[in-house]
Amino acid sequence: MLASHATLRSAVRVNALLFCAVTAQILYRPPHKAFAAQISEPVAEGKRLWIHSGCDRCHAILGTGGHLAPDVTRTYAVRGEAWLRAYLADPARHATGRRMPNLRLSPSAITSIIAYLAWASQIGTAGWPPAPQGDAGEAPRGYEMFLAQHCDACHTIQGRGGQVGPDLTQEGARHSKEWILDQINNPRNHRPDSIMFSFAQLPEPDKNNLAEYLASLR
Repeated sequence: MLASHATLRSAVRVNALLFCAVTAQILYRPPHKAFAAQISEPVAEGKRLWIHSGCDRCHAILGTGGHLAPDVTRTYAVRGEAWLRAYLADPARHATGRRMPNLRLSPSAITSIIAYLAWASQIGTAGWPPAPQGDAGEAPRGYEMFLAQHCDACHTIQGRGGQVGPDLTQEGARHSKEWILDQINNPRNHRPDSIMFSFAQLPEPDKNNLAEYLASLR
């Protein structure tokens, strides 16, 4: 009987310790993970403008927002400030597919929104969403270009993406890198009635990385 009571008391102590440990883990949030110290006035204003302008109705950022247009959590890291500034000032000049409406943002508003996007791009998302996996020769920069040019708005890879265009999960098994490059430059060379936009205006290194990545998918 005494042994049973001792065992019970030990079990209660262990459960109490486990409860305390789990509670502490839930309640403790290291400041650097929230990037609270980096929420400057431009960042806060950028978030306000992001919501006020309705950007969140179409775009998701850090898992919050709409899904009618690409997720922009990593857009600053991929595109950079100069491209974002030009795009937000005149989306039609830089569109390669569906056009975002021109919100007629002032230069100061654009600066604030860019500050918000730059802040968001620094937050670790534990590798989510994961990059689709290809062969050992997969080109990570090509995948970044795939996202930066919003190819996923029309094409699916491993179950993620749009369904307007063909599924590219095994594109490398169907077509060579040379064929893919030709498709990127002039889609109607392969199919006269293709609705895909030409990406011939992209720099050659970017097109090469994109083609190499797609050719690796098998």
